[in-house]
Amino acid sequence: MNDQDRKEKRQQRKAVRLVEDARKAEERAGTGPVIHLVIGPKGGIGKSTLARLLIDKHRLTGGGVRIVQIDRTALLPRLYADLVSVVHLPGAEEMRSDPLAAMTAMEPLSAAIDASLADGVPVVVDVGGGPSAAATVEYIGKARLDAYLRNTGVRVVVWLVFVADFAAMGQSAALGKALATACPSAEIVAVLNERGGRFRFFPGSSSDEVWRAAVVPFLDGRRILQMPAAAAGALVPFEQLGMTFIEIVNADDTDIARRLNVSRAIAAVLQGDVANWLEIMWSGLEALMTADQGGHDA
Repeated sequence: MNDQDRKEKRQQRKAVRLVEDARKAEERAGTGPVIHLVIGPKGGIGKSTLARLLIDKHRLTGGGVRIVQIDRTALLPRLYADLVSVVHLPGAEEMRSDPLAAMTAMEPLSAAIDASLADGVPVVVDVGGGPSAAATVEYIGKARLDAYLRNTGVRVVVWLVFVADFAAMGQSAALGKALATACPSAEIVAVLNERGGRFRFFPGSSSDEVWRAAVVPFLDGRRILQMPAAAAGALVPFEQLGMTFIEIVNADDTDIARRLNVSRAIAAVLQGDVANWLEIMWSGLEALMTADQGGHDA
């Protein structure tokens, strides 16, 4: 056997191994837990709201859920208490003195993933904006998380939030590209949050240029979740009370009136506005979470 024949044999064996590895990975797919990574380039664009929708959607089905918050805010721990593991990222000075500080800080995320590998419970990860988003992408790449999750049958769904602001849109698209590089096995769902306005722009405006040049190409071939704005002022009072979405829809309107110090009629209107919005959002999430990957919007 000459060198060329030996080379061809090696290539054939390699091809067989790759096919077998792909077959085994496909068998594992669907048997492992799902990780929902909710992320965006900055704060105040609806990431935590979407995370809460995903959390309560899982809780409505009667199943468990693990929550990881990579941010310094206390919203999710206040709502879900012991269900939440919080990642406290180090400051810039600490990261300069200890190159592994950010990686070490991410241990609660690693622990949640490993626990879910053992019991199949889904994980919802709420990632803060700015440094938190950048640190998360860096961690995914450096920890070789994509290969690990793929080989253990975990499905990763990235919920990438966009708002109709020309600067934020471009930042979301850039963040999405970085995530696609760091975690190529993940499905990235684009969430078009209309809380700041619809994604319709005056031709030739800065927003229109960013939309056409950066966002539209990124959206091509990806599934999309439309996130309509809730009725003005409907969500804020309940957030101030620290109520989950499940608690809002199950609450008695007289109790809501007492807690908000408003009339029963106003409480009923606010509760109805939230319930109507939740019906739209949970229906959209249900379509995306149960349908086969790829191919349509919800």
